[in-house]
Amino acid sequence: MLAENINFGFKPVNTMLVITILGLVCWCFVLWCESKKDGFNTLKFFDLIFTSTLLSGVAFYLLSKLIGWYVIFKPSNPLLRLDRELLFGFIVLVLSVVPIFFYTRKWKWSAFRILDIYSLGFSIILMFLSAGKFLIYSQKEYLILFILLLTLYLFVFRYRGYRLMSGLIFSIFLTFLAVVGSVLFRKDGYLLFYLILVTMSVSNLYLRGKKTMARTLIPDNFVAGLKQKLIKKERSLEKTQQQLVREDPYLQQGRDTDNAEVMDEVTEDTGKSITDARMGIVKKIRIQVKRALTAIKLGKYGICEVCGKSIDRARLTAYPEAMTCISCATDISQMEEVRE
Repeated sequence: MLAENINFGFKPVNTMLVITILGLVCWCFVLWCESKKDGFNTLKFFDLIFTSTLLSGVAFYLLSKLIGWYVIFKPSNPLLRLDRELLFGFIVLVLSVVPIFFYTRKWKWSAFRILDIYSLGFSIILMFLSAGKFLIYSQKEYLILFILLLTLYLFVFRYRGYRLMSGLIFSIFLTFLAVVGSVLFRKDGYLLFYLILVTMSVSNLYLRGKKTMARTLIPDNFVAGLKQKLIKKERSLEKTQQQLVREDPYLQQGRDTDNAEVMDEVTEDTGKSITDARMGIVKKIRIQVKRALTAIKLGKYGICEVCGKSIDRARLTAYPEAMTCISCATDISQMEEVRE
């Protein structure tokens, strides 16, 4: 188990503070990776991450000062009756997602997709905090929370993008927090916090369903033709992916003994870089194809997932896995899709 403080030179540092900082670093890394995978402009996305971190950090600081003032001058204030851990966690969670609605409107991004990405990031940082609590204070409920969070993260990571509709993951995450918290962490005021989380989850589902309520007006025979193209493309990409695995220089038999020359190693490293780049492109396209097939199954194919308008048939013919209309394809990666 870990001590409550770690000695750095002559000054002890709180262990949970160190774990929280590590969790924040991993949170930013996960958001960056998932935003890049979804095709968002990473520089703009870092602006969003910075704003969320700054806003929640300032709110955390001001709230701690306010509570400290109440403890001294207003000890009977109702705010002090609430559990501080739940209060601070709830405030940070809510305020960190507020900038999403400003930036998505500004850049014409899908708020539901970004909320899903944030849910993965929140799961990571909560895993760090729960693991730290267990290792320091030996509280079994935090170990259970860590295991459940890890299970949820792996499930969402596996199916996000083509089996789970955008926006659904955020609602699952909020409902998960409310249900698990009400079972494991029944602290002062817990019903208030968990009721708000459930309300947010239901509201998110309602808004998502309202946005996608309209059925596509594309003829069935046109969609059926594109579906066959997508199925063939998915099979072709799967074969290409398997071929790239076989061609990976690092996986060749006898590699450890054959590469004795420096030039051989350089050639091998170059081939590995090219193979990894091609593999990344293939995986990204496969995800897009699976998402398009899922949209066809749900009857939502041909509807832009950003603005909710119909995607032009010419774009779908040239790029059947397109999930956004041309006017919403504003970032660099989406513009490359349009050129293709």
